[in-house]
Amino acid sequence: MRYKESILCKQSWFMAAALFLLAATSAPQPANAQSYTVVYNFGSSATDGATPNGDLVEDADGNFYGTTIGGGTGFGTIFKIDSSGVESVLYSFSGGTDGTSPYTGVIRDSEGNLYGTTSRGGDATCMCGTIFKLNAGNVLTTLHRFQDVHDGANPWYFGRLISVDGVLYGVAIAGGPNGAGVLYKITKTGTFTVLHRFAFNTLGGSPQGIVADAAGNLYGNTEFGGTNGRGVIFKYDTLGNYTVLYSFLGGTDGIYPSGRLIVDANGNIHGVTSAGGSTHCAPFSVGGGCGLVFRLDVSGNEELLRVFNEDANGFTPEAGLLDVGGVLYGTTVGGGDLALDCDVEAPHNGCGVIFSIGKTGHYSVLHTFIQTDGESPRQGLTLGSDGSIYGATYQGGTNSCGDFYQGCGVVFKYTP
Repeated sequence: MRYKESILCKQSWFMAAALFLLAATSAPQPANAQSYTVVYNFGSSATDGATPNGDLVEDADGNFYGTTIGGGTGFGTIFKIDSSGVESVLYSFSGGTDGTSPYTGVIRDSEGNLYGTTSRGGDATCMCGTIFKLNAGNVLTTLHRFQDVHDGANPWYFGRLISVDGVLYGVAIAGGPNGAGVLYKITKTGTFTVLHRFAFNTLGGSPQGIVADAAGNLYGNTEFGGTNGRGVIFKYDTLGNYTVLYSFLGGTDGIYPSGRLIVDANGNIHGVTSAGGSTHCAPFSVGGGCGLVFRLDVSGNEELLRVFNEDANGFTPEAGLLDVGGVLYGTTVGGGDLALDCDVEAPHNGCGVIFSIGKTGHYSVLHTFIQTDGESPRQGLTLGSDGSIYGATYQGGTNSCGDFYQGCGVVFKYTP
């Protein structure tokens, strides 16, 4: 009798536990929302930066550095946010020979120097952008001024510099002899070399950004060109050989690859396209489709990890991906709360989301932007030394920003 009672007690306990777990997994979980924090709202003063639109970089003390395309004296800034959330403008661009509108963020070397690009300004005739260095004393040196046909023009959006063995590499989306951009390198003292000149042909045109593997080979994507003009994934090896690894067909496999790529230890490439995939989003994207997340194996075979639709799960990923222990994190420009009008040209499209794709392929929305906490993130995420993920939205927040009535943008923190 006691044995049967014991069995019944165990069965009741297991049933109760199962019901508890079911309720816990079925009910909305507030932890994700509580994990999101606005670190800084831009536009808090007349001289503050506005519209951050580049990747962030962290120093050993937990301070973050980035750029805004507006604010300061009106032509953009380089800023620092310390570990307690206090922001300082380190440099305000004048809009002349020092450049204007730095879109791509900065990188930092061991001496504390910051390196980046501006999308316009520089050469008085071309006004095609610059490459700059800001030293630890906040003195800016222009290392190179682009001159269009000769060496490229307009490094912007996703073309942040990278450093390989102390040499800086980058892309310009336009200019060069074919008008389709260039891949270049530049030393820290300003010696500039064009490595590859793009054309709007099967080899790709308008490069979006580059990453490097452990051996120093460069990988990137182009928005246009390729077999059907919908973009390519390319490799530029250490011997100077340029190879197209994949050419997008322009339909369910994606259109317009965008943002940062990830190359894992096995040579697989992960990235996003801003359009294609589904048949949704035709009013929002040229060519149709809401974009997707893909994996490209070493043989050039594409696997779709996520195809976006016009819904609350987000759509139009532009910034690329961040890999944290095999889990992929990213953002979308649209989707989320579709009741919100975060794009005046496309009402009821939402303000975007932060998402993750787990090792098993499970997709999760981690945060839905609601405009007052940021909107439409367009640049990459950064893993902080504290294990949290940091990023910026180019609009949204709580401060008015003139024409940018949706707000001046924010820096945010998400703790997985």
